[in-house]
Amino acid sequence: MREHPDACFQCEQRRPLIGVTGAGNGICGPCAGVDLTYACQRCGTSEEIFREQMCTRCFATKRLAEALGGEDATIPAHREDFHSALSAAGRPRRVAYWLTCDRVPALLKYIGASKEEFTHRHLDDLPNTPTTRYIRDVLVAAAVLQPRDDRLEALPRWADAFLAQAPLPHRKYLTPFAHWFLLHRIRRTHRHRPLRASTQHQMRSRLRRALELLDWLDRHGIPLGKLTQPELETWLEEGPEKRREVRIFITWARGRGLAGALEVPRAPVAAPSVFSTDEGQAEQLHRCLSDETMPLDVRTAGALTLLFGLQHTRLLELTLHDIIDNDTDVTLNLNGHRLPLPPEVAQLVRALRDQCQKRWQLDQTASTTPWLFPGQEPARFLGATYLYLKLRRHGIAPLASRNTARLALATDLPASVLADFTGTSISNATRWTGYAKRDWLDYIASRTQI
Repeated sequence: MREHPDACFQCEQRRPLIGVTGAGNGICGPCAGVDLTYACQRCGTSEEIFREQMCTRCFATKRLAEALGGEDATIPAHREDFHSALSAAGRPRRVAYWLTCDRVPALLKYIGASKEEFTHRHLDDLPNTPTTRYIRDVLVAAAVLQPRDDRLEALPRWADAFLAQAPLPHRKYLTPFAHWFLLHRIRRTHRHRPLRASTQHQMRSRLRRALELLDWLDRHGIPLGKLTQPELETWLEEGPEKRREVRIFITWARGRGLAGALEVPRAPVAAPSVFSTDEGQAEQLHRCLSDETMPLDVRTAGALTLLFGLQHTRLLELTLHDIIDNDTDVTLNLNGHRLPLPPEVAQLVRALRDQCQKRWQLDQTASTTPWLFPGQEPARFLGATYLYLKLRRHGIAPLASRNTARLALATDLPASVLADFTGTSISNATRWTGYAKRDWLDYIASRTQI
């Protein structure tokens, strides 16, 4: 089936059709053997005609002007930057599609007529789709909108929607817990660094566990202030391990006199149990370095994971600026620490850098950051879950490979160096050196004498 009903049934291109076959399918001039050249009636280019005898960019520019300027399509002076940014977008087809979405024409008409400053709130009222996110990124890159952390800004809206479904008596506890404690602490902690998906998930999980406990108390007729330690432990033991995440809610409630002297033990950190054999690790690394049928980003991410045990979240935050190449050696900048790369891995990183550089040149209208592992949306890097699944699809075991590489490094490096080397926390690095059964007191003593 053709993607568009008005496309030529032979070449499936959206061109002016000059004839219709007996089956009702249209055919374009070139496929019919007619030597005709079709050009955009607005700019004269011979690009693919989108609609109304215009190319995609001209169609989007015209529709934007009509929506913002009213009947005479005269762009208001205070909206010229808005119009210019979307007209120059590197992917005009997305802009053209966005113009056809529900509520967008009415929004543009309001924006054109209003004297108010255009803000993120106007886009927040639209469905959170990839196209809407692309439009937002274009406007941020053009300085029409101020940069913001979308994950962080999405949390209050999610919390409000979640709390709206909770019973009214529970909201008197959950609303201040969510907005005045959890969100306040997250904003303070991530004032100068973007919120990671894991932190976003953790906040949502903690709020869900708090509601689960309140629902259980309601069913058993127990007020929160009368909850005893044995009753709390009963609830914890009846459910999965993740119920221990209610600990922060109990601590918050106890500190405000809403609950008694209750304690929730911390969940124990499980020791790593999934590893690769030396032969398996070597075989996977060989494939990453030599198998050209594998995608370049899979080969590069796989090699860095197999050799250095880097976390995927750290890998995905790398930009083209983090690659230091002096034409002889290549090093990666990890939190200010330089990681030298072996020649074959350096070759992979160079190739991926060049590939992403070309792509970023086309996407600069929507992105101010040249990611080394870009996602489908130019301003955002590849999702960690997507990369994990992509590696597994090509025979790379991400978790086992990372654990094996990190354990090998922990046998030769102290915790402080391992933390800097891999971009992990010092507490996590300390656990790994403990797993490796090494004593680094002599190393610490030697460092104090330097």
